[in-house]
Amino acid sequence: MQVFKFGGASVSTTERIRALVPIFHQFRDQQLLVVISAMGKTTNALEMVAHAFYDGNRDAALQLFQ
Repeated sequence: MQVFKFGGASVSTTERIRALVPIFHQFRDQQLLVVISAMGKTTNALEMVAHAFYDGNRDAALQLFQ
């Protein structure tokens, strides 16, 4: 089994996602496990939501989530 993990920048656009196809094609006869991180700056945004929520600022967390 081959395991691949791609970070947010490598999947931030449709072009970059399509660029992964040749990589997967090389291993088409094997089982694959592909892990994709949040796209673009999503991880940073979710961290801001979590910090606001755990700091007790529920309204700010909800606003950031929007």
